[in-house]
Amino acid sequence: MGEEKKIDLSQFREKFAREAKARLGRLNGGLVYLGKNPGDGKLEGDILREAHTLKGAARMLGLSKISELSQRFEEALTRRRDKVILANQDLTDALFVTLDTLSRLVDALSQPPREPIDVESVLDRLKLAQVYVESPGAHEEPAPAIAAPPAPARMTGSPASGAPHPKYTDIGTGTCVDPVRLETISNLLTNAVSHHQRELELRERLGELGFFYRRSAAALLAAVQDGLAQGEFSPAYARRVAPFVEEGKTAFQEAGTQRSELKRHESVVATALSQNLEELRSEVMALRTVPLSPLFDSFHTMAGALAGELGKDVEVLVRGGKTEIDRKVAEALAEPLTHILRNAVDHGIEAPAERERVGKSRKGRIVITATPKKGRVVLEVEDDGRGIDPNEVREAAIRKGMISEKAAWRLDDRELIDFVFRTGFSTAKTVTGVSGPGIGMDVVHAVAERFNGTSEVHSNPGKGTRVVMELPFSMAVSRVLLFLSGDQYFALPIMHADGIHSFADRDVVTVEGRKSLRLDETPVPLVWLNRLLGLPDARGPRNRYLAVMVRQSGKRIALVVDRVEGESEVVVRDLGKYLGKIPLFMGSTILGTGEVALLLDVYDLVTAVRLLPETSPEGVGEGVRPGIGADILVVDDSLLVREMQQRILFSSGYRVETASGGKAALEHLSRKRYHVVVAGARMAGLDGIQLLAEARKTDYTRDLPFILVASKEHLGDLVRARAAGAKGCVTREEFTPDRMAAMIGSILGRGVGG
Repeated sequence: MGEEKKIDLSQFREKFAREAKARLGRLNGGLVYLGKNPGDGKLEGDILREAHTLKGAARMLGLSKISELSQRFEEALTRRRDKVILANQDLTDALFVTLDTLSRLVDALSQPPREPIDVESVLDRLKLAQVYVESPGAHEEPAPAIAAPPAPARMTGSPASGAPHPKYTDIGTGTCVDPVRLETISNLLTNAVSHHQRELELRERLGELGFFYRRSAAALLAAVQDGLAQGEFSPAYARRVAPFVEEGKTAFQEAGTQRSELKRHESVVATALSQNLEELRSEVMALRTVPLSPLFDSFHTMAGALAGELGKDVEVLVRGGKTEIDRKVAEALAEPLTHILRNAVDHGIEAPAERERVGKSRKGRIVITATPKKGRVVLEVEDDGRGIDPNEVREAAIRKGMISEKAAWRLDDRELIDFVFRTGFSTAKTVTGVSGPGIGMDVVHAVAERFNGTSEVHSNPGKGTRVVMELPFSMAVSRVLLFLSGDQYFALPIMHADGIHSFADRDVVTVEGRKSLRLDETPVPLVWLNRLLGLPDARGPRNRYLAVMVRQSGKRIALVVDRVEGESEVVVRDLGKYLGKIPLFMGSTILGTGEVALLLDVYDLVTAVRLLPETSPEGVGEGVRPGIGADILVVDDSLLVREMQQRILFSSGYRVETASGGKAALEHLSRKRYHVVVAGARMAGLDGIQLLAEARKTDYTRDLPFILVASKEHLGDLVRARAAGAKGCVTREEFTPDRMAAMIGSILGRGVGG
């Protein structure tokens, strides 16, 4: 037997680190939210899936410590969910410390820590924190779930941690709604119906007057025509016609008077109806909002756990917790606020002894503030720590190669401090126990821009740091730039529109293999929207083109479109449960003409364009190795797992495409025939076993062979997969080139790789 093929997995570690950091951010944010919603089964399921995926990816790369710690975290949270163990404060702290240790282990992949990371003590702490339920009666009084400690006394007026907001009513779906607001909406709806009915009545009366007038005019005309036909214009005829003339005159005058009066009433009713509908829209939009206090209050627990691990004493104060913001924005804030708080506790707040030496109180202070401002909400997180030294920032930026020394000395303090939002930037020379090498603050900037907001950092060395995020109050209404590509309308959030530029072929240059538009001596990546989306070119070759300049996180692209319609304020709708999240799009809107405009996701758009020149395993038809191998579709909700499995199968001579989940796989299967599908048994949404069941419902995929992949902790998935009709089952640990080539070759009845 020949030597087994080996795949160099080291190349995947950088991608794993990026993906793991994102997952750990979501795990931290999810744990914070779980503290305020202890019975949220969906949230618990999402957290467990994140931990499970992190564990599986680490195991495939041979990162045993990360894999083991992720597994223990998953097991503890599963026991808590199943009420096998009590949910107490010790467990809460241990779970947060476990996530922090995982973050340190991930950081260590790129920058070795100054001191060894003690995983065993973390495992021991997590184990000791799990208090098992001894009898059924142990849960007669519900134990507090992952919850924050009582708020400081100065936070009077705030609802108790974990209790429903007194202003809101639980409607049984996990959503709290202000009953006063519901009554207001009900009244507005009643008024709107009343105004509409009044408008219909006025139109009906106008119609009746018109009929009366037309009838009188017709009678008069008939009499005149009769007289003309008989040649009779005698006084007797005039006397006979006079009543018709008088009736017609009266009808005309009355119709004119009443028509004017009715038109005036109709105008008043239409104005009232318009105002009523505008108020109704505002109230309905307000239903999408939630108070920020539950999220803010949860940070007490996390800050306490982090400070305790670092030997620091920190208090967290909350101001403006009753401020409301769009639910989607609030949900997305957990991750960036977690990173801000983590940096404040680790890098900002000094140790008690150090604070005393510089004349500060031993206890550090972090203040979280929310303030409404003209349809937007300003969030501030301020600490009284050591602040950011611009000179240290300049030194770190030069050391990391982010800027030349000459250029760095031209920057002022404001521009230097903005470097903290750059991916991978940190002034720390070593990885600490809590914060990594510049991973986290870039998330703050990305989330702010994703929701059409802004982010800033203000710092006073020795005094403290203030991070400011300004975000929209509502995501339902957005000001956009409308344009067309072919016959389809598209919309771009106006804050990302950086101008419109007309250009000819001679203005296009090629820079590093990419078509670019040279503006002010700076090449801007050029992309045709219709080509990016696979739409036909409706206009064909032309002398000049139109490009919308798109800006996101300091990056610019030139998006070629056919026609720009102008700015508009639109109501943004999501794409619905059936479509879910579609890459490149964040929603849709219905225009006044009744046509649908798709709202572009600028983050996805800029990222996709930046990756276009490279060989991307996500692209249809890309990453396919020429040869005679079978066509394989790899399905997993982890990008890293997809890439690794694709590379392993690719090395055996197969042509491989990937799908990011069950729904995406069904789209692939509807467009192309594959020889084999390799899918993860556990995925968010439609998992591998459910995907197999769906494929069996369609004639052309009924006999398509499936190989399902599971982790060794869930071998029951393999049993279920076999029962569902999978042709092959394998654990992630067994997913090797030789093993997969043999399995696929056996399924297809051909030689290895053939």
